[in-house]
Amino acid sequence: MARLDNGILGGMYGVIGNLEIYMLNGKYIARSRRCKSTKPPSEKQLACWKRMAVVIKFLSGFVPYVQVGFAYTAEKKGWNGHNAATSYQIKHTLTGQYPDYTIDYSKVRLTEGAMSTENINAAVIQQNNSLVFTWTADLSYKHSSDRVMLLAYAPALNEAVYTVGGARRMDGRDVLLLPDSSWQEKVIEIYFSFVSENRKQCTNSIYLGQIFTSVY
Repeated sequence: MARLDNGILGGMYGVIGNLEIYMLNGKYIARSRRCKSTKPPSEKQLACWKRMAVVIKFLSGFVPYVQVGFAYTAEKKGWNGHNAATSYQIKHTLTGQYPDYTIDYSKVRLTEGAMSTENINAAVIQQNNSLVFTWTADLSYKHSSDRVMLLAYAPALNEAVYTVGGARRMDGRDVLLLPDSSWQEKVIEIYFSFVSENRKQCTNSIYLGQIFTSVY
């Protein structure tokens, strides 16, 4: 059954025969109804599903981060940020053969945009239970109010800590608190970006490498 909201000129959604109508990102989409296949999946299909599962598990702990970080790319494609981020990681970051796919964290991109990464000179160190980030302060009118985006990911825990709207670019420094003792003596992968104050633009994320966390 399909429904028409607000009369004949309103939005329609539901099922008409073999046609399914729904809204995605503010647009109405019509497609043929999916039927459950009775054929066993091919190895190619299984490999595709496995790649998707690995990436979705990786991104699951910081979906709000990539929603902001890939908003620029997603808008151009009519997607949402999570879908755009998932597509990028599947294409560029996976290594290995089915069923043993792993993520190359040095190739991960968690934000994508047209803002330049030149002369940022970002760095990170651990101090007690914090990660201290520094970068070259930008006092220009164009970028001084950009906000830093920080993320630390612990593969062994499949957990992340992050900030989407941290210190301003003109500040040159920000701190990311690490969680409880479960994060001690863990390898963590570090990422750094800037996003404009209105969140319309951002830089590509910068991979700052691994840190093995000390006891705090």
